[in-house]
Amino acid sequence: MPFHVVDIYNFWSSNWPYILSSFDEAAHTMVLNTSWSKTKIQNLGHGVTPAPVQLQGHVVESTDRFTYLGSDIHSSERSTPEILRRIGLAANIFGRLANIWKLTGLSLQMKTLLYNALVISVLLYGSETWTLLKADDERRLGAFHMNCQRQILGIRWFHFVTYASVTSQTGEEGLAIRICRR
Repeated sequence: MPFHVVDIYNFWSSNWPYILSSFDEAAHTMVLNTSWSKTKIQNLGHGVTPAPVQLQGHVVESTDRFTYLGSDIHSSERSTPEILRRIGLAANIFGRLANIWKLTGLSLQMKTLLYNALVISVLLYGSETWTLLKADDERRLGAFHMNCQRQILGIRWFHFVTYASVTSQTGEEGLAIRICRR
């Protein structure tokens, strides 16, 4: 008889103590100790957030958001919060380098190399795991990328320079293409 989503959720939610104690036993076989104060339960996907679990005199809390290796993992299965966070981090770095972008003695090639090394690397960190929504996420990433390229080239909004003209001058490809390639 096939499981239904509700049945699977009820199975996992009722077996959290067993799963966590099995994890702790496996850790002990490798001479590792579980830090119960740092341990959290997160539901990725369907269903509600699990209730806190009492185990070995410790309460293991549940969470909707978790930062792992510098990337935020949300229970909603969407990457939008992480993408917005990454755009904010990259915009901060780009803004700190405003004096570099205005230098006339620095070649466009060097500026784009700096842009890729310092800004794009921060922006696309962990992008291999993102689920992009075409209407929202790709549009936001593309708008940020285009805005940065325009500032590097010294193009203002009232100059009415096309997207194709900007990309032909910088030689930069779209971020959605880079993410897909990764």
